Amino acid sequence: MTKPAWIPAPEPPGPNWDAFVETHPHGRFIHLAGFKKTVEDVYGLKPNYWLFQESGKIRAVFPSFFHRACLTGKKLISQPFSEYGGILFAPDAEPAERRAILSGLPLIVDKSREKGRLAYLEIRGFPDLGYGEAGLFQKIRLYERAALPLDPGLKLWDKVDYSVRKNVRKARASGLELRPLRTPEDIRTIFYPLHLRSLKRLGSPPHPLDYFLKHRENLGERMRISTAWLGKRPIGALLGWVVGSSVQITDIASDERFFAYRAVDLLHFELIDWAISQGFRLFDFGPVRYEGQRRYKTKWGVELHEYAHYCFPARKGRGPLSDRTLPARAARSVWRFVPSALAAKIGRRLRRELAI
Repeated sequence: MTKPAWIPAPEPPGPNWDAFVETHPHGRFIHLAGFKKTVEDVYGLKPNYWLFQESGKIRAVFPSFFHRACLTGKKLISQPFSEYGGILFAPDAEPAERRAILSGLPLIVDKSREKGRLAYLEIRGFPDLGYGEAGLFQKIRLYERAALPLDPGLKLWDKVDYSVRKNVRKARASGLELRPLRTPEDIRTIFYPLHLRSLKRLGSPPHPLDYFLKHRENLGERMRISTAWLGKRPIGALLGWVVGSSVQITDIASDERFFAYRAVDLLHFELIDWAISQGFRLFDFGPVRYEGQRRYKTKWGVELHEYAHYCFPARKGRGPLSDRTLPARAARSVWRFVPSALAAKIGRRLRRELAI
């Protein structure tokens, strides 16, 4: 019988890795092998993926990347360009086994230092961490995350707030048509211009176009983009991911000149309703960073959970970057004035530096 231990994941991680993620209640697209390939191809980060095995069976997976930044130094991140990451324990793992798995974390950090110099490990989100297990880490509370539990009997129309029903009625009465985007050309000519427009308005650097094109190539049908059209004009888009029993959204793009048509509400409603009809058990709205997001997401009947970053070993000095800081707020104000064409060119460098 093989002694339980952390071992480096094979390259590529292989179908057993993705099968483990797919059947896990906290498995997300950022845990899948396709996400790893996209980050390598687009941003050039070096992966550092580990498996915890017992008698040849996977009992936990841990994806991370080496990251070097001028502001935060050298570290491992699980996962960059996402709000969530960390270890996924086998769903049937008992507390004693989970403690044994976590006790191997120092070995991962030490072995990782042999591959590349680093100061610490930063885990973003870590929804699979129990409250009694958090003491191993320096915990830096940031926001909340919003999740809507689903079941086959859920009547979404009755679940949501009156204002959502009103906006969905308005969008339907306006004659909006919803269409899926399926091809790289769709992403290039329809989704990406909306992405650039939205992030400019929000004061955030955009991902490069090939980030989305590579996701389409590496993650296939798990990536779902739905768009809302007013006649021949696309006015809104919703990018989501289908993984196991959950649907997760990461990007909302819209043309602010057409906010009155309530395209985003209709896109959300139809995607959630579809998820219910297909038997999914969770709709993940992502983090709640500010009051406007809180008001919008709570209208859908979501549950709010704590969202934090976890560092190991504990950091001395600054914690992880947060958009609550004065430099981040100042950067957003400046970014709104950057022309979209220039933003698309330098967004890659800024995203890589911040790993967001």
